[in-house]
Amino acid sequence: MNRTLSHLSRAVAALLVLGAAASSQAAICNNVVFSFTNISSGPILISRVDYRDLDSSNSSRRWVENVSDFSCPAGQTCFTTPQDLGGTTRPRENHELTSIRFEHAHQDEFGNWRDPVWSSSNTPVDMTCTDNRTYGAYNVN
Repeated sequence: MNRTLSHLSRAVAALLVLGAAASSQAAICNNVVFSFTNISSGPILISRVDYRDLDSSNSSRRWVENVSDFSCPAGQTCFTTPQDLGGTTRPRENHELTSIRFEHAHQDEFGNWRDPVWSSSNTPVDMTCTDNRTYGAYNVN
């Protein structure tokens, strides 16, 4: 009888751990990609993306996602690496994300990167954050 209870206790504990792991992932919007088209006359270096979450407790706050710095040639449409947005303390899944901006730098005539600036805000037609979502492409100059 004790052996059966011991096995049952372990099984219940394992289910609780699995349930907690699944619920902690529920708040995250996984593998989100931001795309943009470089409409400037030269390459741009993208370093961050920010947005507003209309479903957060402070909808005017801008949330910043660091992306690996990468250069996008003039006239090309480029994509960030997939980002996991949110977490258990700041959920994003099924939230309405808007006012998406790209922090980017331009090259000077010597090939050096200038100080970064933010693009204008972009509002998606469908703002709902879901797994494997691509926002954009938005024009950045």
